[in-house]
Amino acid sequence: MLEQHASEAAFLWTQRARAVDAPHYRLKDLVRLDGRLEAHLDGLRTAGTKGWEKCLGALEAPGPGEVFVAMLIAGERHDGDHITELIKLALEDAAWQRALISALGWLPFARAVPVLEALLEEEHPAVRRLGLAGAAVQRWDAGPFLAPLLTSTDPALRACALETAGLLGRMDVLPEVQRALTDDDEACRFAAAWTLVRLGHRSGPAISLLRGFGDTPGPLARRALAMAMRCMPSGQARDWYSKLRESPEKYHLAAMAAGALGDAACVEDLLNWMALPWVARLAGEAFSFITGVDLPWEDLDGDAPEEEGEAESQEATSDTEGLPWPVAEKVAAWWRQHHGSFQRGTRYLAGRTLSEAGLLEVLRQGTQRQRAAAALEWGLRKPQSPLFEVRAAGHVQTRRLASWTS
Repeated sequence: MLEQHASEAAFLWTQRARAVDAPHYRLKDLVRLDGRLEAHLDGLRTAGTKGWEKCLGALEAPGPGEVFVAMLIAGERHDGDHITELIKLALEDAAWQRALISALGWLPFARAVPVLEALLEEEHPAVRRLGLAGAAVQRWDAGPFLAPLLTSTDPALRACALETAGLLGRMDVLPEVQRALTDDDEACRFAAAWTLVRLGHRSGPAISLLRGFGDTPGPLARRALAMAMRCMPSGQARDWYSKLRESPEKYHLAAMAAGALGDAACVEDLLNWMALPWVARLAGEAFSFITGVDLPWEDLDGDAPEEEGEAESQEATSDTEGLPWPVAEKVAAWWRQHHGSFQRGTRYLAGRTLSEAGLLEVLRQGTQRQRAAAALEWGLRKPQSPLFEVRAAGHVQTRRLASWTS
């Protein structure tokens, strides 16, 4: 039974790690999945030493899920020696590091902070980065630990610190962040620009840098578009979208831009792109971002085309994973029936205007990607507050949203 608890907990965390960014998962689904995960974790906790031994035994053939479970239980047991061993193990694989950071975020806050402080006091840059990333997931402001890391000689740690400043709303470190706009490392420049814009610098070199990243197909394009489209003056944002839509090789960027912009004026383009295999799914997602329609629920999706023609670009692969294939004719018919509910020039997210009440509703009811967009919209209105974490444990998110409502 204990072996089953250990293996099922590891499996469910692996499933959850995909779910938090999946286009079809919602908060209620996350709460249900987290409940199953917690049930198996409780089985290990209740068994005490024997349960802990099963966690350690599972590390003989480690995977991300096994690292998560062992780190979480070690943190709850205040087992410093095994935490040190797990840190050494995690440094061997990026996926294991993500699992360890997730465990740091899952720990109750009071138990997490001493572990995070110990990691942030280490000399090894990679270990300090794990501690800083854990602080960011916990939305703990990291106190005096953050500022020195903004000028670390390690680029990965420096980039993590720059982004963490934005996630936590740390206005006090803005001068250091501004200087990083000319950093030699690309990831650091992006993180500095992203953080400055999130903290209120909506013009000048920061937004120009984000626009450069958004114009270039690559792993940072979606995040750059998501931030810049929401912060630029409306006229400039629409002009930028118009330029992106001029080039077929940038249709996938234009589709993501349309979803971030949220203007019903983009829908005709999206309907046209749904007939093009290499951009169809992103166009369908952008349509849902604007209108709120759930394509599978409304029977507006279908099978992947047998001959996709030009393959989806490599840059868009991670963005399209799990997205439904829209049937252009069905979606167009739905739009003809419902377009009167939407006004050109007004921004929407998941069918709702961008009022605080609308954003809260998306945070409660939207898909994970829509919820991330709502959290960003909310965070841009309240730059001094930590950004809402849509990947946190479901019960933690539910409690925070309930406190906001009350």
